[in-house]
Order: sequence, then structure tokens, then C-alpha cells
Amino acid sequence: MGTTADIDPVNGWNIVDDRLFLNYNRDIQKKWMADIPGFIEKANRNWPGVLE
Repeated sequence: MGTTADIDPVNGWNIVDDRLFLNYNRDIQKKWMADIPGFIEKANRNWPGVLE
């Protein structure tokens, strides 16, 4: 989404291909689970801009 956010560290995470991914909350995590490869691809494109 182009921003950083606080997360619930107990409920909002997944490990995929040895990488830790954090989700904002359980509702967002459900959306994430529906298209993990698509969200990872989008995140990889957006992450450099978020760090600037």
C-alpha cells in the first residue's frame, strides 16, 4: 500500500520462503492468504519507495 503500519505481532504474521511477512490485522491477513504470491510481488515493487 506504499506505507508502513503498526501490526499485531501475535496474530499478523506469516513466514513464506524463509521471509517474515507482517500483516496489519487478521482481516488483512485473510486477504493476504488469498493471494500470497501477488502480494509478495507487489510488496517487492513498492518496498524501495517506502524506505525513501
